[in-house]
Amino acid sequence: MAFLAKHRKEELIALADDMGIEISTNDKKIDICKMVKDSPDFEEEFVRGCLEEIVRQREELKAQAQAEAAELKAQAEAAELKRIESLRQEREFELEKMRISNAAEVNSVASTRSENSKNRLSLKNLMQKFDTQVSDISMYLALFERQARTAGIEETEWVPQLISLLPLDLAQIIIKEPEEKMQDYLNVKEVLLDRFKMKPETFRIKFTQHQKKTGALWRE
Repeated sequence: MAFLAKHRKEELIALADDMGIEISTNDKKIDICKMVKDSPDFEEEFVRGCLEEIVRQREELKAQAQAEAAELKAQAEAAELKRIESLRQEREFELEKMRISNAAEVNSVASTRSENSKNRLSLKNLMQKFDTQVSDISMYLALFERQARTAGIEETEWVPQLISLLPLDLAQIIIKEPEEKMQDYLNVKEVLLDRFKMKPETFRIKFTQHQKKTGALWRE
């Protein structure tokens, strides 16, 4: 009977069921062993063989359950990886669309600016070049600013427009300025006024007087 006690209770219950022994849920392991031993069908070798088969089937079912659980886990992990990869690809697709959209927008803006720049009037077509012999620098700058505003030219573009209207010696003075100062129209104006020894306050007064004149035409 000692070999019976080495087995699990559920294995002994299965053995009792195979042998047609009725047991209750309250029966303990030792009670089941006694009922098996006292059964008229008890034969030790037969019972040992039955228990070995029961153990084998139990282990087989356990291994099968573990394999199925592992398979389900692998499938779940594969599905999660697939979902993550799908989300990654979707994000990359959306980012690529944004990059393309932004690039197209930038190109469109650049194209529009370029087109506007091409279509914008050049003050060379509206004004005579500055002549140091006959022209007044203050009046010339006043007219230049008014013409630039009328033509819709942004102040950031005034310096290159003005340089195109100046004689070489004056243009070289501006070009020799530091980069950041050369792009600043107010600084360029001050340099030109200083070149002709005219202070900003004097320029303001002459500019105001020039604005008050009516019917006057610009002459070279």
